Amino acid sequence: METAEAAVTPKIPVRLGLTVICAGGFMDAYSYLLHGQVFATGQTGNIVLLCMNLAEGAWLGVARYLASIFAFVLGVMLSRHVLVRVHGRATHRMQRWVAVFEAVAFAAIALLPAWTPDLAVNVAISFCAAISYENFRQFGTKSAYASVFCTGNLRSLGETLYDGLFEGDRHELHRSQRYAGLILSFCVGAVICKFLIDLVGQYACLAISALFLLSLRFIAEPTTGPAE
Repeated sequence: METAEAAVTPKIPVRLGLTVICAGGFMDAYSYLLHGQVFATGQTGNIVLLCMNLAEGAWLGVARYLASIFAFVLGVMLSRHVLVRVHGRATHRMQRWVAVFEAVAFAAIALLPAWTPDLAVNVAISFCAAISYENFRQFGTKSAYASVFCTGNLRSLGETLYDGLFEGDRHELHRSQRYAGLILSFCVGAVICKFLIDLVGQYACLAISALFLLSLRFIAEPTTGPAE
């Protein structure tokens, strides 16, 4: 039974996770630096800021953060619908569709006129972030990760690092290195975003498109051959 499952379950390259999470760090820095200090991918921060604005009666602030949160939920729901109803739960086909969609969407965001309201841009980025988060969340054969923020990845890093260092599990120690690499890749995306924004402004968003186009090289096809 285990052999049969391994034969139809592709091993998802770690470099796919590194590429997509780098784009996630880029998204968050881009929305925060250029569009009103909204975390378009990390919705926990937006929920806290929403509640603070609500307590202060700052209704425009409430609307700004609520729109981003709503767009994120809508993105997850639409993504789920397309996966089930259009792609028949074929994850690899859905990932390819998502990578192309994200590349086109962020190219369009980069070309928006300067007078486009921050609210509209943040809604678009939150929607795209949700689609990425829903469809890129596994690497290797059993490891899960969050592709657009780091809290869950930090938890997994702590768990695997403990098991590796104190329980003597060398496999878990190896996994902890992968989680550390994912977090570092997220940080690299955010740092590069800052440098590119200083150089080219909103056109820095084109780098996100390039990252998703690169991710197409790493999306694994399912195989029916013998497991390795």
